[in-house]
Amino acid sequence: MSRSGILLIICWITHAQTGQPITIDYTYLINATGYSNGFKVIPAGSFNTDTIYAVYAYTEESLYFAYSYDQGETWQKMYLSATPWNNGRFPSLDHYNRVPYVVCEGDSAGKGEIFLKCPFDPKPPIRISYTPGHSTLPAIIIDKNGKMHIVFQDNTPGNWEIYYCGYDTSPSDTYNLSQNSIATDIYPSISLYNGDEIHVIWERYDPSSYSPYRIVHRYLKDGVWSDEEFIGGPSYRPLHHPSLDYAKGEDDISAAWEDSSSGNLEAYFYRGNGGGYSTPGQSRYPVISTVGKTWSYLYWEDNSGGKDDIFAHRYYFMMGWWDYRFRDYYGDQNVHHPSVSGCYVLWTQGDHPPYQVRFVDEEYPIQTGEEAATHSIHFSPNPFRDQVRITHIPGEIEIYDVNGKRIRTLSRGLWDGRDEDGHEVAPGIYLLRSGGATVKLVKID
Repeated sequence: MSRSGILLIICWITHAQTGQPITIDYTYLINATGYSNGFKVIPAGSFNTDTIYAVYAYTEESLYFAYSYDQGETWQKMYLSATPWNNGRFPSLDHYNRVPYVVCEGDSAGKGEIFLKCPFDPKPPIRISYTPGHSTLPAIIIDKNGKMHIVFQDNTPGNWEIYYCGYDTSPSDTYNLSQNSIATDIYPSISLYNGDEIHVIWERYDPSSYSPYRIVHRYLKDGVWSDEEFIGGPSYRPLHHPSLDYAKGEDDISAAWEDSSSGNLEAYFYRGNGGGYSTPGQSRYPVISTVGKTWSYLYWEDNSGGKDDIFAHRYYFMMGWWDYRFRDYYGDQNVHHPSVSGCYVLWTQGDHPPYQVRFVDEEYPIQTGEEAATHSIHFSPNPFRDQVRITHIPGEIEIYDVNGKRIRTLSRGLWDGRDEDGHEVAPGIYLLRSGGATVKLVKID
């Protein structure tokens, strides 16, 4: 893309898939990119960063870590020695200042423990769980100060419960979140919302209740855990496999889980922009990514038509919802276990081993392309740091952020990257609108 002269960025809305799939690696597990409680693919920074990390299973006892420095076009991969026994199951990852960290389960004599490992650090993995029971299915999120927040399920009292552990320089603040001696509490998911709130959800089965199924929610704010609340149920039909959005402190909680209240297993999406729809098949392992009230990316595994597929349901505030299926665009093979952060999607694909671990940048609905300067909005340079020259004929132009909030109203001239109150706006994507035209402008550091 040219950085000189007058550059016009035309936007259009796509109502199907937008990226080209990349095969990162091959695997011998059909659930290599499962399970949905922990993040398997993340951007290392803002959602338009060039650096992306992924983690997945190669066999039942081995994990791989992959990284891309060109927004997913090419990948490097490395074996992940995530435990002292060089085995590993059920990974989840996050980053702090672009440094990746992975949590996973390591088994010794049939007993699972949770370990933390930086793939780029040669130091041995760090043990997180110290319980007499079996610990498994960990998930991790890292806050802006670098503290790591880890959840996992553990059967120390004899029934499955949800444990939380904080890690800064050593494991600390280990806490039983569920504290229920009767119920089965499993499948924890963790994320960061509203700045620095740590939110956890999980699945509960309480045999003492006529409606035994629930999705339980607690959050940590200012060092204090909230009381339990049920964001799903109570229901006498199963609610399974909850997952949270990878928000990194932005927005409020949004989540997904399997809901069989209708008599059929459906993907249910909580808050965000809503979404999801009924299918004749079974909908499994739903995942969600929302960007304010502007964009939503929803995915789930579905066997409608007798074939395992991934259904996508996407939203853009200017156009509403549209849907498609991965088999129609990414190859007519069985596809399983989607994982999503931002607009980046990871999944497992294939009819027989070795299966493919695949990635796609689904991109945001606004795409860019260069055309002759015949449109009424001209500006240069793009991206810009301090100021951008805008030539607009005729009338005014309005500048919005990606959440639809109006930032500034201008005619022709220079935009200095400030809002109406004179405050400098953050680096990111901004929308310039005039009449029926919308173009995308990028402010960088």
